[in-house]
Amino acid sequence: MAESLLKSIDLNEQKPSPHNYICEIRRMMYGFGDCAEPLIESARLINDVVHREMKSLVYAACEIADERDSNIIDDCDFLFLLRRDKIKLQRLVKYLELKAFKGSITKSLETDTPESGLNTEGNDTKKKNYQKFIKLIDNIGELSDTQNRIDYVKHNRDVRAELASRKMDTLHYMEYTKARAATFTNKCNGAKFENWIGIDDVKISKNALTILGFLAYETVAQIMDFAFLVRQDQNKIHGDSLDRLRLSYCNPTTYKPYQHGKGSVMKPITPTEIHETLRRYLSPQLDTTGPFQRGSINNRHRKFIAI
Repeated sequence: MAESLLKSIDLNEQKPSPHNYICEIRRMMYGFGDCAEPLIESARLINDVVHREMKSLVYAACEIADERDSNIIDDCDFLFLLRRDKIKLQRLVKYLELKAFKGSITKSLETDTPESGLNTEGNDTKKKNYQKFIKLIDNIGELSDTQNRIDYVKHNRDVRAELASRKMDTLHYMEYTKARAATFTNKCNGAKFENWIGIDDVKISKNALTILGFLAYETVAQIMDFAFLVRQDQNKIHGDSLDRLRLSYCNPTTYKPYQHGKGSVMKPITPTEIHETLRRYLSPQLDTTGPFQRGSINNRHRKFIAI
């Protein structure tokens, strides 16, 4: 299955995709800290990067599915790909648990039968299955240990969003909320996402497609996180102790309300900054050092932005 998929990827690489997520990605960029009107060129560049990343992720999942003699890519294949980063793995599991819980609430409201209560049995079963699979691939017990583990990346994103929303009125906050809720997969564009990937020779389960949509969302988030770091480096004035007060990007860790109270005009993220982000991330010299470091120094594995 993986060999046939690789051929289809090579053939479709030169064909333009009939769909794109430029509008959704512009909303995501705004939700992750960009200005209210992100550049279309930047969104188009991120759209192409995410498109390539998703195809490569599907191919990597196909190789794992072949190892277990399966013709269908399942959610466990993507969980296995995330085994090298325990923080991102737990972030994904929490997302799946929250999505299942939200689905049970929606179903309960649609049936309008309060006496039946929430169907938590199915949610608990899925949660146990995820935990069981993680324990299966966890040789030293590190992935299963969730105590004293803080997701600093997710925390910094939430703090950055909270700081941005402080200066908004009701109208702008409602628009910002819609931008924060933008996704690649939902009831309206579920088929669009599958067609956008453009791989017809591979069967992907519904749960696996949900995970793939989450990884696409995380890819956009990671690009924006790194783009802000690139901008911070470009605007840095070496030797000036007050340099951090002039930066338009607010670091959630060192945020001081009296320093950033007035705020500054947020300039849109440019394609040049995104190109520099990708150059740094994919550079083999930055595998083990700097803010773009990778957890693994094994260069035999392909780099994925979301993994």
